[in-house]
Amino acid sequence: MSPTAGRPRDAGVDDRIGAAALALLRERGPEAVHIDAVAARSGVARTTIYRRHRDREALLAATLAAFAGDAFPQADLPVEEKLRWVFEQVRALVEEHLGRGAIAAVLTDSDPAFTVALRTRLRGWFEVLEREIAADVSSGRLRRGVDVEGLAALAFGAYLGELLQHGRARRGWADGVLELLLLGVGPQPRRRPV
Repeated sequence: MSPTAGRPRDAGVDDRIGAAALALLRERGPEAVHIDAVAARSGVARTTIYRRHRDREALLAATLAAFAGDAFPQADLPVEEKLRWVFEQVRALVEEHLGRGAIAAVLTDSDPAFTVALRTRLRGWFEVLEREIAADVSSGRLRRGVDVEGLAALAFGAYLGELLQHGRARRGWADGVLELLLLGVGPQPRRRPV
């Protein structure tokens, strides 16, 4: 019998599994995402879930792969707008996709399988972001010598700092952070000879 024989896979079942896993992740954190809980939440049999995901780690990886984020903005967009876009992506990731419990689990490494899966998923996103920042450095839109990896991490850190200090992102928080960042990473003004 060929590996493709049998009934075709029902995309609706995949959607129900993914929606259930993501809802559990957002509501109760990664420790709540396991085959039994997803089966109960989705109404999909455990055996069906196991046909699609060999174990919990594969289920977590598939759940995280479901949200890729928006496409990066155009290269010629002003740096300020690119950074504003990054802040919005971080906000959406924490508040709409993962949930705060998932972030706490990574910070405390309370669920090592989830920590690895999330870091693996975010690494690709960070690499693209770092390339975008490096291109802006090369074009002179950002100061030479800017720590590309550090600037990418600051986008996440700024949002998490807001949550730690205020419990939520204050209105206009991104504007203040942008001003601070742009003062530090913007191109150096050319000095006139005296």
